[in-house]
Amino acid sequence: MSKPKEVVADSPGKNTIEEEEEEEEDQIVTACSFLEAQADLEREAAEVLPGKFDTCTFDLGYVHQPVYACLTCTRPPKHYRASKADDKEPTEPAGMCYSCSIECHADHNVIELFSKRHFRCDCGTKRLKSGCCQLKKHRSSLGNVLNDNEYCHNFWGYYCRCDKRYYADTEPAMVQCYICSDWFHEPCINDDLPEEDDYDDYICRDCVERYPVVRYINSKFAIIAPVAARDPSSPRESDKSHQQNNAISDGDDDDGDDDSKNSNEPPSKKQRQTRCGLCKDKKAVDKLLPADMFMRGGWKADICTCLDCMRFIESKRLEFLIGDDDVIEPEEDKTRSESIYEAAMQQLSKMDATRAIDAATAYQVLSSNLKEYLRPFADSGAVITDKDIKEFFEKHKSNSKRIY
Repeated sequence: MSKPKEVVADSPGKNTIEEEEEEEEDQIVTACSFLEAQADLEREAAEVLPGKFDTCTFDLGYVHQPVYACLTCTRPPKHYRASKADDKEPTEPAGMCYSCSIECHADHNVIELFSKRHFRCDCGTKRLKSGCCQLKKHRSSLGNVLNDNEYCHNFWGYYCRCDKRYYADTEPAMVQCYICSDWFHEPCINDDLPEEDDYDDYICRDCVERYPVVRYINSKFAIIAPVAARDPSSPRESDKSHQQNNAISDGDDDDGDDDSKNSNEPPSKKQRQTRCGLCKDKKAVDKLLPADMFMRGGWKADICTCLDCMRFIESKRLEFLIGDDDVIEPEEDKTRSESIYEAAMQQLSKMDATRAIDAATAYQVLSSNLKEYLRPFADSGAVITDKDIKEFFEKHKSNSKRIY
């Protein structure tokens, strides 16, 4: 540990000189440290951005995919509050795919929203003021596209029912709702959450109330977390809810005779004709409200598929509750495990002869110029700094259009 600097009252310049010397020492770069730093950056980039980013997902239509928002291109008004959003605001929320977040918005303030369903990339449309998308075939603005995307306050950088921004270093962990895909702070959900290993998916209280089909699920697949405050001297409200739900689900056996009458019919037909026990007794199930639900493995298999419930599911675009819900992930970029040098050499081998020769020649010119630039440092024994390296590449960039 370095000693504290001595500050002398009658020498006001001494501390400044020492700081300048330390700053100069910090800027010294050795070849080994530069290569190590470069390798660390490449490893970090490969972990954070493991997929290829050369194709926009716009042509895939409305899919379940990782979505990003650009706060530079869709800056909300200063008076904006997500809970009081005005549809007439001139600035609209917008989202983009993984590739566009890198290729088209690399130097912008981009936030990751993780997966969103039924979403089509907005990059290149008038929703984003950056204009043309760099990845679409014609690279021209798509103008006003008929948009079937659904947006929430996440696209402005706000989360949870408390409607606040999220700062990973200071905020508590957040959980994503399986249905609406919004994020919620754990303390805002409940003071007594189940352990992370005890459930697979979380459904927020708003979705539980909005979509009754999830309330009809047998209690063995769900942990119910009532919103109402609990009286410590009384049994846990969640335990009461479990008992209520168990009582309701036990009533399913009463329909056994009705099922036996249709036992000769095809399963699919019988399934559509038979109403489940829980959706018959909606009043009893609604006593659970308001509540959050934590779903155990296999819960989707218990979704009611009677005729009425299926109509509701289709009308609300909830087909993912009973079918596939795969996320369209970017294709793995196998070159990300290579260094920049290795990747460049591999690309060089794929070029036609003329382009390969041009690239090799350009590399030789760069190498020769760099050696010439560094020779005076070697002859004089001077130390190369970060500033020296940047100065070389800035000068080389302005003098050569073939390489850059």
